[in-house]
Amino acid sequence: MITSIKSQRLRALLEHYLEARGSKRMPARQDIDAMQLGPVLPIIWVNAYEPGAGTFRYRLAGEEVNDIFGGSVAGRLLSDFVQGDRFEATNRNFLKVIGEQVALLASGPVYRCADRIAMGERLALPLSSDGETADGIIGATARDALVDFSAVSMSAQKVDFISIDDLEQVFKRAVGD
Repeated sequence: MITSIKSQRLRALLEHYLEARGSKRMPARQDIDAMQLGPVLPIIWVNAYEPGAGTFRYRLAGEEVNDIFGGSVAGRLLSDFVQGDRFEATNRNFLKVIGEQVALLASGPVYRCADRIAMGERLALPLSSDGETADGIIGATARDALVDFSAVSMSAQKVDFISIDDLEQVFKRAVGD
């Protein structure tokens, strides 16, 4: 299990998520305050599950996320800009986030862009319109460096799923308490 979150921006997202949910199991998208997430905004993304499509439609994405995909992903389905085996793995992981009400914490290769792979960390947290049933995700992906595609495989990504009931403990570990 990943015992810490290296990225200060991912820590800030987790801290705000915990504050925004209050006494609810999960916050709604409307509970998230962009003013509290200033430094996180360039790497943040929010999506909503579309049962008919079996995947997620992106509601917004920060500048760094859009740059990775060569343009805005807002309004687009995940399958529109993540292809093939990466779509299958990402969609499966995101379905687990909402279906099991868990957070996803990934490290290592986090994006595959043409002939390069971005190394870093990703945090994905379930959102709920009614506070009980997950129907979307807020996440952020902090990338460190781009490496040659031949240097590392996306299969080297380390992914952990953490119950949303355990997020306070994860946050304490992440900040070194």
